[in-house]
Amino acid sequence: MKRPGAYTLLLTGGILMTVFLLWFALSSQQNARPVARVLLQGLAFSLRQTIENLAARDPSFKALSDFRYRDIAYFALIDRSGRIRFHQNPELTGETVGDDRYLPAFSAAAPVESSIRLGTGEEAYESHLLLHLPGETLILRLVLHTWQADQIINRARTGTTLLLTLTAGAWVLGFLLVRLQKREVRRREQLARQEQMARLGELGAVMAHEVRTPLAGIKGYAQLLEERITDDRSRKFAALIAQETVRLEGLVSDLLDYTRQDDPGDGCTLLNEAFIDQVWNTVERNETQPAKPELSTLPDIRIACRPERLQQLLINLLSNALQAIPAGGTVWLSATKSRKMITLKVRDSGAGLSEEALKRAFDPFFTTRLRGSGLGLAVCRKIVEGCGGIISAANADGGGAEIIVLLPPCKKREPL
Repeated sequence: MKRPGAYTLLLTGGILMTVFLLWFALSSQQNARPVARVLLQGLAFSLRQTIENLAARDPSFKALSDFRYRDIAYFALIDRSGRIRFHQNPELTGETVGDDRYLPAFSAAAPVESSIRLGTGEEAYESHLLLHLPGETLILRLVLHTWQADQIINRARTGTTLLLTLTAGAWVLGFLLVRLQKREVRRREQLARQEQMARLGELGAVMAHEVRTPLAGIKGYAQLLEERITDDRSRKFAALIAQETVRLEGLVSDLLDYTRQDDPGDGCTLLNEAFIDQVWNTVERNETQPAKPELSTLPDIRIACRPERLQQLLINLLSNALQAIPAGGTVWLSATKSRKMITLKVRDSGAGLSEEALKRAFDPFFTTRLRGSGLGLAVCRKIVEGCGGIISAANADGGGAEIIVLLPPCKKREPL
């Protein structure tokens, strides 16, 4: 069983932590209103007790006239008939209330409370409480300012907003850190690839100087012996020497092409029928496998790639396709143009690629053939990426392997 990676564990932990923080923030905000309501209820009960004691000691309610508390908007005492027995506004004392909100409080087991809006537009808390006085029972209409309760709600709302902001900031920061880390990994991989290319370049230079020249001499002498020897067996050995020398020369050429330090995208090539015919003729001369080509392109396709590098790219792709098909097979080459990229497809009628070959098709020195160098597709990838394009391998729906190349068009028309 495959173990989850570090990014998967971090992502899972981040999601769980985010869910917990969201639940905590929303729960805190939802609980803020009940807490604020309890605060107002407790204050109302405390004030009721104080007002009831003052009214019991002074039946004329004069002592209530001097009672003040910062949270009280106003309070009044109302009897069963609706007459105001006391009001903080003396002008309203003796009047009859214009509503019946107080009536349920006479029969209710708990205070009757609601939210009202004062004449100033302020929203206030109103509570009707029973007031037991000697010889009678009155209703205390107590209206309180809600600024303390509002502070509790506002703090909860602010805390929720802050928590959500910090959570979103943490995700953004984490995303940026992951991107920076991935960019650093890609940079290190690029540096490692450049170091590898530098070492291969040194090796290629040595091979070009120390190997290519002797190989040319060996091939020349082998071909001369093949022409002059009359013994069939010896001629066969000489031909084999020449054949293997040609293969080694091809390996040296592939290595030099792979380690070449140039800019393949520094140019513009017109991909037309004449260019493709020239490429196909080169491929046919180098390959002995008979095949049926089907080539199709659109007219006036200009690709941002140097002509010799685009030619090398197509030669490698078509040579690989020829080597993958049986005798009498078919190779397809097509080119289509969209607004941003030009798509080249090379498909063969062979057996297709295995899962491992699909993953490692463009790795240097990876090959499924016994006598292959494994550098053909690696050189193709280097050319394509150097031109700013993308190359990929897949198995076609109708069978066989298919190489898909995306290359940018020329930014301006250049004479070729």
